[in-house]
Order: sequence, then C-alpha cells, then structure tokens
Amino acid sequence: MAGSQNIGEASDNPVAINVTAMVDVIFCLCIFFMCSFHFKQLQGKIETWLPKDRGIFQGTAASIVKDEICIVLRWDPSQRATLCNVRFQKPASSDDELMQSVLAIAADYDRAGNTTYPLIIDSHPDVPWQDVIHVMDLCKRNKIQRLEFAAPERAIE
Repeated sequence: MAGSQNIGEASDNPVAINVTAMVDVIFCLCIFFMCSFHFKQLQGKIETWLPKDRGIFQGTAASIVKDEICIVLRWDPSQRATLCNVRFQKPASSDDELMQSVLAIAADYDRAGNTTYPLIIDSHPDVPWQDVIHVMDLCKRNKIQRLEFAAPERAIE
C-alpha cells in the first residue's frame, strides 16, 4: 500500500503538464537552426571594388580594346629571376629599357590620338608579388595611370 498514499503531491502540482511534446519541438528547432547556420569565412577573401561595366565576363569580342600595352612577367627558374618584357619583344635587361619600350608605344598611341589605352600586367603565377608591385611602381613613376591585370590562364581539360 505504499503506492496508494498521497504525500501532498497533488496539492503541489494541480495541473499535470506533459513536457515530452515540448522537448520534441525544442529538439527539432535546435536541429533546424544548427543545420541552417552558416559560418562567415574570413580567410581566402579579399574585399575589392572592381568595375562592374567591364571585365572578362562582360561584353562581346567586338568591345575588346585592341590598343593596349602589355607587360609580361615570367619566372625563370634557371636564373632565379623574373623576366620582364613588353609583349612580342625581347626581355628587357633593365628597368630603364622596359620603361623606354613602354613609353615608346605610349607615345605612338598619343600621336594617333588614343589616350585611353590600358597598360596590362600579365604575370605568371610563379612570379613573386614584389616584382609585380615593382613594375606597378615603375609605371606610376612614369605617369601611366591606367593599370590593369590580365585574366589568369585557364587550364584546358
């Protein structure tokens, strides 16, 4: 008869609440929020403000500017140095020779009335960043303001 005696439990808890359903709902909500939560990735992103009116995925082939100056930077592992040249010319032996070639082409464009030509830096992935920045500094010192980077080459599968 021990189970039949009431020690006052009924007076302490007059309304019986079934918490099983409430625990199930809270558990389902926790699972939902854990699955839908996305962490913000901080590594590997560089915040940039690029022009939206042109680029490698904008326009047609007819809108590509053909009057441009392109400096090609390639890493030579045998010399352990970066080779710089204006496209379709031999590699420059010094910074002065490189800039003379660039300024000669710029002068030709200026004489033809084209003052909106870009200077494109086409850098191979092996080239150290300090060499790319050095070429950019040379261009800025020689008052070449419109610098652009060539799109990376895509591997053909």
